[in-house]
Amino acid sequence: MQKSKKPKRMNSIIERDCRDILRRVDVKKIRNKKILITGASGFLGQHIVSTLSLANREMELHCTIHAVGLHAPKSILKDLLADDPRISYRRIDMSRPFRLSGYDYIFHAAGYGQPARFIADPGSTIAVNTDAVQRLLDGSPRATFLFFSSAEIYGDIPAQFRPTREDFNGNCPLHKPRSVYAESKRLGEALCAAYTRDKGADVKIVRISHSYGPGLPPGDKRVMSEFIHKALTEKNITLLDAGKSVKTYGYVADSVAMILFVALHGRDMVYNVGGQESISVRNLAKKIAQQCRVPYRVPSRSSSLIHIGKDPGFVKLNLTKIKREMKTMTFTPFSEGLSRTIEWQKSFHR
Repeated sequence: MQKSKKPKRMNSIIERDCRDILRRVDVKKIRNKKILITGASGFLGQHIVSTLSLANREMELHCTIHAVGLHAPKSILKDLLADDPRISYRRIDMSRPFRLSGYDYIFHAAGYGQPARFIADPGSTIAVNTDAVQRLLDGSPRATFLFFSSAEIYGDIPAQFRPTREDFNGNCPLHKPRSVYAESKRLGEALCAAYTRDKGADVKIVRISHSYGPGLPPGDKRVMSEFIHKALTEKNITLLDAGKSVKTYGYVADSVAMILFVALHGRDMVYNVGGQESISVRNLAKKIAQQCRVPYRVPSRSSSLIHIGKDPGFVKLNLTKIKREMKTMTFTPFSEGLSRTIEWQKSFHR
């Protein structure tokens, strides 16, 4: 009689984060449920699949996970698919018509989160955040539907509204290149609210700000990934502008813990999700340069790339609501999270 194949161990860095998430969030509600995760080949999607897969394995939850993505699975997800029979994967372009139905929980994480990409393909960006939302809600009207929105909907936040609460209505001029992403997220939220109001849908919205951590692919074009990639391959970091904009990064395990908590236990519809420590792009380059022991340089003139210098000047979300409900929430110090992220990226350059 042939012995069954022993499950592989998940990547140790990712597994450490997944275990941390499961210590903070009670996921027993998903036992025997049918779950859809769109954008499963993306950064946050892969971490959600990983966490639920680990919960299945160690807590015997027996939930079925249908993962959907635009591209062929890579890295984390590819390994999970080879090892976990409860996960299936389909390549679907969610900017085009599709049929998916009959789910208990839907995590709609599909869409471009990288400014260079969502500016280059505005039509698909809008469709994934609107048309796809409507199709998913119509296909599984009794599902708990979690819409991955963004802090981008707040636009350029006036100082008196920082840290920004969920009831701030935003300040995002329509003519700016990045507005296609922010406004399509706003419209997606409006659809979610309409389905909640008119059809009794169980919808949750998470406005996510600058998630980072292990799992960011080497080709990711967001600023942190670019700086780490330059430090490891070019042995120096050159900024594309003065680096004055300030971001508040949320470590991926913290963000996913909050996302799962909202889906399973959230009492309201809209929640901010992010971190607590703010840092300028220039100081981010400095910290990465120090950890990688390379120099960094600030240019005398900004790059002419369309997405450079167009981001909000200061983003910091008020997390009072989620912290009030999620008593187990703790935040990973930025220095520790950055070290883990660099450790992950180094594995691609050995």
